[in-house]
Amino acid sequence: MKKLFSFFLENLLQLIYFAAFELVLYGGLRYLLFDQPFTQDTKDPTIVPRWVSVVYFILLYLAVVIGAMLLLSNLVPRKHKNQIMRWFWLSLLLMLPFLVLLVNQ
Repeated sequence: MKKLFSFFLENLLQLIYFAAFELVLYGGLRYLLFDQPFTQDTKDPTIVPRWVSVVYFILLYLAVVIGAMLLLSNLVPRKHKNQIMRWFWLSLLLMLPFLVLLVNQ
């Protein structure tokens, strides 16, 4: 019973840290790239008006997530590396809803 409680507590803590990391990363990149005044330089209509900001968001998001994964994989013991990869793949999947939120604002 104690081992099961410890397992759930570890997963809950990991989920809280992951959610905090993702929210801070999303909020920071959104503030840096999308909360600035927008002026369209060209008169040509585009599907995504801030496509340059969207590309920068993708690149910076990937750079931070991959950097965090590499840093954590060097710091944690070998038995926890599969957990890091699980959160890494979930983070990559979360990039798609973040992009939908940014494009539709």
